Order: sequence, then structure tokens, then C-alpha cells
Amino acid sequence: MEQITFTMLAHIITGSVAFAAGATAIAVAKGKSLHASAGTWFVYTMLIMAVSGTMIAILQPMIITAIAGTFTTYLVLSGWLAVKSAPNTQGRFDYTFPVCSLLIVIACVYFSNQAGTSQAEIKHGISAYDYYFFAILAALSFIGDMRLVYAQGLASTPRLMRHLWRMCFALFISVGSFVSQGAAKMLPQSFVDSGVLELPGLVILLIIVYWRLKLSFGNKIRQWRANRAAQSSS
Repeated sequence: MEQITFTMLAHIITGSVAFAAGATAIAVAKGKSLHASAGTWFVYTMLIMAVSGTMIAILQPMIITAIAGTFTTYLVLSGWLAVKSAPNTQGRFDYTFPVCSLLIVIACVYFSNQAGTSQAEIKHGISAYDYYFFAILAALSFIGDMRLVYAQGLASTPRLMRHLWRMCFALFISVGSFVSQGAAKMLPQSFVDSGVLELPGLVILLIIVYWRLKLSFGNKIRQWRANRAAQSSS
């Protein structure tokens, strides 16, 4: 039986709290005190979970998990700080995040190349395609970071979108890691094969799409309805 270390215990406990806090922050009304409190708990516990998970993965070594933990830490910090600055203003760490995302891209490309050129076409048990997945995500994040630096701040809607998708995708990665490395190994194979474990991740992705559409078109739809109502009453 694998020995439970302090780092692993911290990873498990904070991960459990982060899932609950993240679900609460998603479910409750945005901008209210409960959302802010749940979000704060989510940030702190996610950071502890991601950093501890990265440390465990480096010692294994499980490079893809270390990359996922590092990327999750970056997403949480950049997503959280996105709403700590006022709209159209620069934050203290805005110039730091492009460096972080670019380094993650470089690491992913390096290990994907190592996997692709090896005889078994894997690196630390992972194929090049898994590294490409994080390379693409980090590259898209880098583009967003450079946009933020170039614009010297974001307007209200892009700022909220940056906060939303990064927080939610950090949760998505964490849930995926829990499912693949935890639940899938403990639950009956028939239950794993049923696809039920894929539902939480799918729900998170749908939430990202929903809020993207709402932030992009919500005001336009409300304005259109108001114009229709005004025309009907006149």
C-alpha cells in the first residue's frame, strides 16, 4: 500500500475543498459575497493542491502531471488577478504571465519532441499528443497574456471572460486529473466504462461556453428586447 505523505495529504484535502468551493462559486449569483468567499477559498486551496501535486509529480517523476499542476497554478493566479485590477488598468503581474505561459509552451514542445523521437514514441509513459494538448492551451493563454500587455488593461467584459475561463479550466484540469488518477483506479471498471466520470468535465466546459456567449451577446439581446418592447408600446 502506498504511504500517505504530508504533501499527498495536503493535496487530497485541499483538492476536496477546492472542488466544493469551485462548484459553489459557479452555482451562486456572481458578484455577491458568497461568490467572493467561495472564490477565495477556491483560489487558496487550488494553489496548495496544484503546487503539492506538482511536487509529488516531479518526484515520481510524472512530467505531464507536473506540467498540468504548473499550468493550473498559472491559470488560477492569472484568472484571480484579472478581477483584482479595475477595468482598463494594468496589474502588478501582467508582464509576468506571458513569461510563465511561454515557458510552459517550451516545456511541452520539448517533451513532446522527446516522446515523438523515442523508440516507443512516449516520454515518461505519455505520448507526444498529450504534451501537445497543454502546448496548445498554453500558447492560447500566451496570446491572451500578450493582448493584455499590449492593451495595458482589459475592458469589463474581456476582463470577466479572462477570469471565468481560466478559473473554470483550472477546475476542469483538476477534475480530469482526479478522475484519471484517482476515481478511475478505485471504482469498478464497468462504472468507469459507462462514461459517468466524464460528465463533470463536460459540465464545466459547457459552463465556459455558456458564460462566453452570455458575456458576448447578453447585453445585445437585452437591448434588442428593450427596443422591441419600446416599439410595441409606441
